[in-house]
Amino acid sequence: MRSGIFKLVLLLLGLTLFGGRVEAQKLDSIEAYRRSSLYSILISHPETRYGEEIADVFHSIPIPEKFNDHNLSRRVLNSLVYDKKGKEEPEYISRFLEKNAIARRLVAKWYNRQKETGAFDVELLAERGYYDASFRDIQLSKSNIRGYAQLADAGEELIGNTFVLVNDIYYVDKELQAQKWAFALGVLGAVVDGVSGIDSGLSDVASLVNEIEGFRVIVVSHLYRLNFSEEVMGTFYEDFYFDKENLQPKKREAFDRSTDLFRLEYVGSQVVSSGKTSIKGVNTDTPEQMIRKVCTRAIDKSIVELQRANEVFRVKTPLHSVAPLITVKIGLKEGVSESSRYEVLLPRIEDGRTKYERQGVIRPIKGLIWDNRYMSVEELAENATLDATTFEVVSGCRDLYPGMLIREIKM
Repeated sequence: MRSGIFKLVLLLLGLTLFGGRVEAQKLDSIEAYRRSSLYSILISHPETRYGEEIADVFHSIPIPEKFNDHNLSRRVLNSLVYDKKGKEEPEYISRFLEKNAIARRLVAKWYNRQKETGAFDVELLAERGYYDASFRDIQLSKSNIRGYAQLADAGEELIGNTFVLVNDIYYVDKELQAQKWAFALGVLGAVVDGVSGIDSGLSDVASLVNEIEGFRVIVVSHLYRLNFSEEVMGTFYEDFYFDKENLQPKKREAFDRSTDLFRLEYVGSQVVSSGKTSIKGVNTDTPEQMIRKVCTRAIDKSIVELQRANEVFRVKTPLHSVAPLITVKIGLKEGVSESSRYEVLLPRIEDGRTKYERQGVIRPIKGLIWDNRYMSVEELAENATLDATTFEVVSGCRDLYPGMLIREIKM
């Protein structure tokens, strides 16, 4: 009997979270889905040309709207904080992240830790997970089956999908020395041949440099994921968690001194070139605008390539409309092309956890792909005035409704 009630509660929670078939018809509920969270960092090279300008504009580059903004206060790191050794760069970054307890700080932000008392709460979890008000009052113990199941689901779906993106951005021009290109591209070794936007046949570095015209950058991105497994979560609640109504100095000190529990796991790296960016729409009296445009698009491009290479990083996006047309608010910024394919997912609650069941496959319609790249409207780009990309069914999808989620798949 207790198990039946438990499952019913979880089912109701799932319907609340994803809108249900009736509520999902309301456009104001479409955006109610669980996003991954992102902390974006820049490795600055102030000693290089445009290095300081790139660092300045980085602070104004927003986190893509398909992610929760989980930035910490420090977002720009000086290149001298670790040794530059090409292929070993991810290892040095990992050491820096560990030394500065970035994983622990990300968890502290998730639980809105108070600086004065060290107390935690679940307000941010409730807000980002679209839990009802009762979630804020659940008892944090395994004896409370409903509460613990909800916390476990939130830990896996929300905290466990927290990523750190470390961007190494280099300005490239015709005068750049070949050895600097060799370092930038050599970070990933054999991956160089797969650099997005660069002809793989250009194996000679000097020839590659000669192809560069105007303001361009190359971005070497390294991706990490916060490990918040059920075991880590259980230890956190048992040894560290307390709220403002029950202050516990010993637990506060234990959390501050913890070094082994919270970890960032390396996911992968990617190299992309910004390619040629149109100067249309840019005020030439303010060079920072062009730098921001180039860097923003390059980072977006890097995120797309990292998602394609690493399934764990792929985001889910809700269907915006299904009649008379299937539309989704993604476009060129998210790497949508005529060859893209997306699975349509139906969320279900299973053993207290959210599972996703494929309902079919859709694809973008040629000529109806939204150009939502940064400043596309200002440069009067084709399809920049659309507000979504239109799709058609490839297979399945007999019963679509707004709010169902889609995710890109490899073909």
